[in-house]
Amino acid sequence: MTHVTGQWPSLVAGDYNVGVIRLVTLVRDRVNHLLFSSIELLPAEMPVPPPPVNGGWSNNFGSDRICVGRTVMPFKDALAWYEQLAKGYGVIPGRNFAITSPRLAPEPDYNGFTVLTDHPPFSPAWHGRPRLHRLIPMEPLAYPVRAMRDGSTQVEVFIRAREWLRQHIHFDLLAYDDWLGSGVLIAPNPLLRYCHTRLAEQSGVGEIVEVGGTPRRGADVSALRFTVQEVRAGAPAWRAVGNPNAFGRFRAEARAQVAAVRHDLFCERRGLLDHEEPGFFFRNVNVSYADPGRPREVTPPQRTPSAQPRTVHVRPQPAPTAAPHPTALRQLEELQRSRDERVGTLRPAEAPHARRNVRLLEHDRDETVKWIQKLIGSARTQILLVDPYLDADDLQEFATAAAYQGVAIRGLINPRPGLNRQVDANGDKFGDQMLEKIQMLRNPAQEFGEIDIRVSRKRRLHDRFLQIDDVVWHSGHSFNQMGKGEISLMTLVAEPAETREVLAKAFADAEPFESYWANRPMPSCSLRQTLGRQLRRLAKWIERPNGSEPQEAGDE
Repeated sequence: MTHVTGQWPSLVAGDYNVGVIRLVTLVRDRVNHLLFSSIELLPAEMPVPPPPVNGGWSNNFGSDRICVGRTVMPFKDALAWYEQLAKGYGVIPGRNFAITSPRLAPEPDYNGFTVLTDHPPFSPAWHGRPRLHRLIPMEPLAYPVRAMRDGSTQVEVFIRAREWLRQHIHFDLLAYDDWLGSGVLIAPNPLLRYCHTRLAEQSGVGEIVEVGGTPRRGADVSALRFTVQEVRAGAPAWRAVGNPNAFGRFRAEARAQVAAVRHDLFCERRGLLDHEEPGFFFRNVNVSYADPGRPREVTPPQRTPSAQPRTVHVRPQPAPTAAPHPTALRQLEELQRSRDERVGTLRPAEAPHARRNVRLLEHDRDETVKWIQKLIGSARTQILLVDPYLDADDLQEFATAAAYQGVAIRGLINPRPGLNRQVDANGDKFGDQMLEKIQMLRNPAQEFGEIDIRVSRKRRLHDRFLQIDDVVWHSGHSFNQMGKGEISLMTLVAEPAETREVLAKAFADAEPFESYWANRPMPSCSLRQTLGRQLRRLAKWIERPNGSEPQEAGDE
């Protein structure tokens, strides 16, 4: 084996066959701004990934276009591309379009490699702890990149771009400022498929610590050297150095029970290949079974017959747990949690508990329905749907998403007289469908709580609300129209106490739907009224771009 000529003394010819270039760029005004790039060197035994369809993926977000590409190159060509990027002459592989980026500086600056303690967010599991060399931006990022990064938690178009990026590059790039606008060269361990430490033999007197992994096909592990060191109370205790056997493993003997160990893997020709900070051993593991809940089959609503049935796993209500005794340690943990919620964690943009207060819904009905169903699925006690045009299909589409036993389903509607005459293709009236759906939801096998749909006559309803336990969402569109052609907003009510009180009073004053439908008012129908209604429908039909008929009562 010979070293690769040039500035990479830690790379040996024959260790890697190809390099996979993953490139993410943001295009504005025909300028390709660098968001992220990585060159992954594949060991000789790793298969080459297939090329993506049409060369990659791209999508428009406002005035920006994000492009994700994956290109396979020979080993030396991939290194040459990385070196050109470091000099500021990067191009899109295969197209020679220039890439604009701030001035990049290498880290480490001596063109070696480093092994990070934390697992890199973009690195798959098979890498283990790979050797990395990266190019760090030494100047402020371009304005479009900074605008997307800073608005990734507040601006709807950037929120969608962030989620699209997460789906296509498999990590949240806009949450990692240290990788945004940079390039990285990934050189996985070319000799061992993985490297870890375990207790081979345990006892109270002495223990055997084994470190190593499985050698790659055709790899010569004779040049490897392991260093194992125990750490107690932050200080080194004992140290062992040795070479692995033919199976890639090295064993060290400890004279007492081992607390925490660290290890280093070094090669004479390749330098440092692996490094692990001190970690504690799991000496026992408890496994418990969590009941996934009983499945509930939910058929699609009648207005979407082409939709597939879905399964909701109904879980029992969790038993309340007693608060632990307030020791000083628990009080300290509570104070730390409160601080994290107030000022954010290390990367607050990626914190899973970060909640969006406004949701913009347009031209994506399926995602809108899934998002509302996910909200309703978290209900533990009740949901309240407030919508003048709520119908049986809405109950089927949304209320059945409740995933806990005993959740009460309540609805508050204010149907217009014309809605009472609405008939579907089968000849069923609006109210008959609603009564049938209420009876279906009251079936004990559905495991819902109280089913109570009411009609408000004293107080007219205009806006729409969705109350989930004590949380209230406000919407200007009916639930059967959200996410379609018109812009819809759902907003989390910041101070919901007053809204809950008003909705509760309006609900208490309303009458049950059963009595309303039995005694529903029959509107008078004159020739003049009928003619005026048909003319209004004709005018709306003419105004529609595709000439489609209005399908909902709210279009009247």
